[in-house]
Amino acid sequence: MARAGVEEDCSSFNRKRILIVGGIARMESQYRRLIEEGGGVLEYHEGHMKGGTRQLENSLRRADIVLCPVNCNSHAACSIVKNMGKKHKKSVHMLPNFSLSAISRALSI
Repeated sequence: MARAGVEEDCSSFNRKRILIVGGIARMESQYRRLIEEGGGVLEYHEGHMKGGTRQLENSLRRADIVLCPVNCNSHAACSIVKNMGKKHKKSVHMLPNFSLSAISRALSI
């Protein structure tokens, strides 16, 4: 059962694959709950770029919407996400922070 207000706020991402790049790894389950209660599918990438960008690019290609909180990602990671979003014609939203409310607001667009 959806939490009060979640169904209304999240109706725009029903059945969509949402990629969150970065954020706080320990909050992944909360991100997943928020998105799945709205009918979406979460794909999460921790935002680490040391191992290369292949995994990120594969995730980004599958995504319908990409969210990237800028307060917990490096400048390089944010730039890579923006550039990949343009390359693959994906909707990328740069968020001010990693909070559930910031994610919910971005998805209600």
